[in-house]
Amino acid sequence: MGIHRLARAVAVSAIAAALVAGTAVAAQPRVEGAFYNGQAVQFLQPAVFSADPNGGTFACFGLGPNLAETSRSAPTPALYVILNDSATQDHCDGDATALRHDHVLSTVPGQPGYTGSWSLILAVPGPNFDPADMPYTSVAQVQAGVASGELVLTDVGVQMIAPVIGGAH
Repeated sequence: MGIHRLARAVAVSAIAAALVAGTAVAAQPRVEGAFYNGQAVQFLQPAVFSADPNGGTFACFGLGPNLAETSRSAPTPALYVILNDSATQDHCDGDATALRHDHVLSTVPGQPGYTGSWSLILAVPGPNFDPADMPYTSVAQVQAGVASGELVLTDVGVQMIAPVIGGAH
């Protein structure tokens, strides 16, 4: 079994265990949209609504366990969170105008570096930001936005689990 198939099998087993455990408590997983190389995909945040105090948070968003605070040694590729009012994929629950954002994934299942976990990188409007350039749908577009002063990146130091569950080829 190849390393990617093994990693996927482990991730699926972990998700299944989390879902089974989730049926006994109020915490439910959350499915969110993202872009990868111009394609729309979906990823799962299995513990986003957990009441566990060790979970990471960003403003109104629960992120599940923060892997940066563990001894986990698996790589965590970048998940870019494009924060601005022109974003269409997500926002704070209950307020469609609060913290609107899109997601851009740096890899997906079957591609090099995919692990199902991510380093969260915020991308905020820079001095040359133009809402007409939205949405950013690939890492290349994010990098071009940074190079042109349209986006500014901040690594928030959070590593989270969120396996891609649909749309990736």
